[in-house]
Amino acid sequence: MHLTLASLFTTTLTLASALSIQPRGDTRKRAAYTLSNDASGANLLALSISVEDGTVSNPTLTPTGGKGLLGKKSANASAGPDGLFGQGAVTVSQDVSLTFSRVSRPNPCPRDTVHTAFANSTQYLFTVNAGSNTLSMFRINPLDPLHPKLVGEPCPTLGDFPMSVTYSPYLKTACVLNGGAKPGVTCFHADHAKGLSLVGGLRPLPVVRQTTPPLGPPLTTSDIVFNPSSSALFVSIKGDAGATPPQSGYIYAWPVDKYGAVSDKPVVNQLSVLKMDFSISFLGCDTSALITDPSFGASIVGIAYPSLQITEKHHIVVPHQGAACWSAYAPRFDSAYIIDAAHPNITAVDPVSGAIKGVIKYDASAKGGFDTAVGRTWMYTLTADSSVQVIDLEGMNSGKESVPVQKFSLAKEGPVGAWQGMAIYPS
Repeated sequence: MHLTLASLFTTTLTLASALSIQPRGDTRKRAAYTLSNDASGANLLALSISVEDGTVSNPTLTPTGGKGLLGKKSANASAGPDGLFGQGAVTVSQDVSLTFSRVSRPNPCPRDTVHTAFANSTQYLFTVNAGSNTLSMFRINPLDPLHPKLVGEPCPTLGDFPMSVTYSPYLKTACVLNGGAKPGVTCFHADHAKGLSLVGGLRPLPVVRQTTPPLGPPLTTSDIVFNPSSSALFVSIKGDAGATPPQSGYIYAWPVDKYGAVSDKPVVNQLSVLKMDFSISFLGCDTSALITDPSFGASIVGIAYPSLQITEKHHIVVPHQGAACWSAYAPRFDSAYIIDAAHPNITAVDPVSGAIKGVIKYDASAKGGFDTAVGRTWMYTLTADSSVQVIDLEGMNSGKESVPVQKFSLAKEGPVGAWQGMAIYPS
């Protein structure tokens, strides 16, 4: 007898909205993770997060079992801090037990039901190995999150230059985005004891015509994410805003069938307003997401089901932005965040209207921000000078400014300019 995805969703749904609003007094051990992406051997870097003030310390390296690789910004120059050209090189998730409750839910995703999640102790981390074309899976011990354990062996991704990964705890499925000469999406079953096992083949991306390593950022792959209910899988691909005429990017979407299998046949969206489709951050539910575009800022888009057609709802022009590429969503603060890789500031926007709520400024020497994660009331941003910037967001709900509280250098832990990804445990 098969358990259908539909029957599963009658009792389960959005882990992210329930678990992301963790009390500031939560005393569980915590860690932040980033990837060295070193061509001689990649390492996962874990940083202990203080329960009291959110600051990071005690850097601890764990080999991923694979090698890193940087993309190129020209024939003779590496892309440096933007070396994977996308978001999500490291992902933390968890298996869950969940119960259904029927309550009202505010915008940006109005509906009359919300599902509440309760975590168990099984925590997973996934990271890409762009230089060896593999994906690694780790298990996180809640009593010792600084030392995640590799589960099984890194698994070949069937393509070239894996650069972003997503995981669904409902489907127990990890999917990886390959962005090199053999581009596409590959999915794996995640087993707590055996590790990763391939599910299906490579889902090709014929619109991507790249080399290995790829030349970018234009015309490169960007991000891969499941929607909150795990009923569809999404990929963003950049166009070229500097081409004549400008070339729009793409959003691919694969439905998940009633048995929890990711389809082989995508729905392909191309929005004329988006040229450099970069990160995708869902805004609390399936029907609304923020997509960044460094040619102007970001768009809040609506997603229709079951067609998976995408339309722009709000066009957000970020004043004076240089490279609005990365993003994050924090339901506790009812805000989405647009991270600028060219300037040391972060733009907070309203997830319903798209209105700009404010700008968070941090240390100018950081030069700009990349992958970002929010844990409790703190934001953790990987910066262009190979540091982690910690920002206290707590004042946002009382009309106060967010305050940078720490800049932690990674210079002694691995190659400067090669760090990629940012994820938080517990997620």
